[in-house]
Amino acid sequence: MLSRVANSVYWMGRYIERIENYARFMSVNINLSYDLPEVISDHWKVLLEATHDKQTYDTLYGDDSEEKIIDFITFDSLNPNSIYSMLGNARENVRTVKEVVPKEFWESINKFYLGFKNYTFNSHHDMSSMMDFYDGIKQQCQFLTGMLDACLTRNEAYYFFVMGKFIERADKTSRFLDIGYFNFKTVSNPKNVNSQDLLIWAAVLKSVSAFNMYRQQYKSLKQDTIIEFLIKDRYFPRAICHSIKKAEYALYRISGSRPQNGYRNRAEKSISELDHVIDFTETSEIIRIGLHKFLNDFQIKNNLVDSEIFKVYFDLSAGGRQSQG
Repeated sequence: MLSRVANSVYWMGRYIERIENYARFMSVNINLSYDLPEVISDHWKVLLEATHDKQTYDTLYGDDSEEKIIDFITFDSLNPNSIYSMLGNARENVRTVKEVVPKEFWESINKFYLGFKNYTFNSHHDMSSMMDFYDGIKQQCQFLTGMLDACLTRNEAYYFFVMGKFIERADKTSRFLDIGYFNFKTVSNPKNVNSQDLLIWAAVLKSVSAFNMYRQQYKSLKQDTIIEFLIKDRYFPRAICHSIKKAEYALYRISGSRPQNGYRNRAEKSISELDHVIDFTETSEIIRIGLHKFLNDFQIKNNLVDSEIFKVYFDLSAGGRQSQG
């Protein structure tokens, strides 16, 4: 597969997953604004830090109103990381590789993008309408990924898409957790958590559609078990552990090898090392280290995986391959 095509498919997967997760970010914040208005009133600015867009926002606007921040993250064409901009990037990546994806997939994402262009925050008027709007974004993203799962041949293109999707998902789940812990200053002792903290942690679970699945395994809401579920669970699809294992499997399938047989390149080495960190770090150790520090270290290592994938498969100047026989 051409490096250009592989790169486009990989980022197509990342952008679609990121769009869905940004919609989740916004939904959970709106939900919390109803339950804890005195806490969430200043929390909209935290979303800008979570998406690494605070400097861009301050440069362009500096107005901390929730309406302006919602518009900036969702609709603003001047923000390269807005949902609108990322959807345009995803569409462009699909357009350049139409020959390797189902025709219906291109038609669906093109329709999604063209319809999105007609919306603004002012056209919705209230938070309740925005909740429905974000639900629609999540459903559309799930429809797109579901279409590829159902219709894309299990070839290199499929595994580059899966790898991008799950690397992005692991990163965003870590950021959901980081917002819930670091900015609300939940205490390090999991036994000393008040009802307000639990409401916030419940919102974190709901933000990744994990609340019901969590309650199937655990009888009550506790900080340590929520951390364990979202970081270390092997079977919940949005848990960090599950996501990294799926990305690792996809990466090894591209080279035709298996993790148990050892790595063949630095990309495989870096993702297997990250997988082992998640596997062998106990929840009690994560709490002792500090959840924010652990998640920050994870995000750095996850970004390193992305960098090594680029060097091995996409960067021709660094010796990346152009095609496979």
